[in-house]
Amino acid sequence: KGFNRALNARRQVGSVIKPIVYLLALEHPEHYSWLSMIEDEPITLRQADGTLWSPSNYDNRSHGEVSLLEAMTRSYNQATVRLGMNIGLTEFTGKLAQLGIEQDIPSVPATLLGAVELTPMEVTQVYQSLAAGGFSVPLRAVTAVQTAQGDALNRYPLRLRPLERRDAVAVLNYGMTRVIAEGTARALPGLLRQDVIIAGKTGTTNERRDSWFVGYTRDRLAVAWVGLDDNRPAGVTGSNAALRVWARLFRQLPMLPVSLDMPEGAYWTWVERDRALLSASGCPGAEQMPFVEGSAPVDASPCKVRESDNETSFWRKWFDRD
Repeated sequence: KGFNRALNARRQVGSVIKPIVYLLALEHPEHYSWLSMIEDEPITLRQADGTLWSPSNYDNRSHGEVSLLEAMTRSYNQATVRLGMNIGLTEFTGKLAQLGIEQDIPSVPATLLGAVELTPMEVTQVYQSLAAGGFSVPLRAVTAVQTAQGDALNRYPLRLRPLERRDAVAVLNYGMTRVIAEGTARALPGLLRQDVIIAGKTGTTNERRDSWFVGYTRDRLAVAWVGLDDNRPAGVTGSNAALRVWARLFRQLPMLPVSLDMPEGAYWTWVERDRALLSASGCPGAEQMPFVEGSAPVDASPCKVRESDNETSFWRKWFDRD
């Protein structure tokens, strides 16, 4: 028997854990949406042993005020820690348990950036719930046992459990597709040589010891990890190693685009992203984004106001005709 890294190798997961912080934010639509702003500035926190912890970004720069969408797609550490501390560490570790992590997760700030050891199988379990649109299914390698003649000896039925906030999961999945389109995994479409909507997240741990990439299409999910068994620095990042392993596998598979249909409680609307304003399809800079109900902008762009006035004027003229 060899050592099964997928089931037994516990490694720090780095940034692949960050989307859970943003999922929690989206579950609080009264406070957060993808367009909410947060500071990506230095932060210092006192740890349980009295030492001070000051996380830095991968590029060793701070980026000022950024939207939640930019913070996640660019994987900014400082912004993520600020957001996670605003939400609360207890809520964060509780969400990981809901998503299938059975071990005790340290309730410390560094956990928000993936300073926790999980196996690739455990990471897959967490992301399965996201990829399935908020339906959690315990992963199994064996679903049934049969005789040589095909008679069933035993079956292990799937236990489908819907999460409480499928609306937030659906909106998070949109953000995960933006990681591929404009974020840390933007090299993936070129590696795949296909134009398919994919969701995913890169992860890199301290001193480039571990490289992770989690990606999923409509019907397939895979987790790739690259590192050295003795935990020495391997000189790898999520985008230069694990991402390429994942792409090599999925190049050989038929791929369906990730479903971005919104369930009850979430919807698409036109916005002007840079100014966090409602917009309309024909307005400059307008794009469609999903929002959990109650979190979309309330102020309209000048173009949106004009379009609304023109529409009102049209109907007034129609009904005022003789």
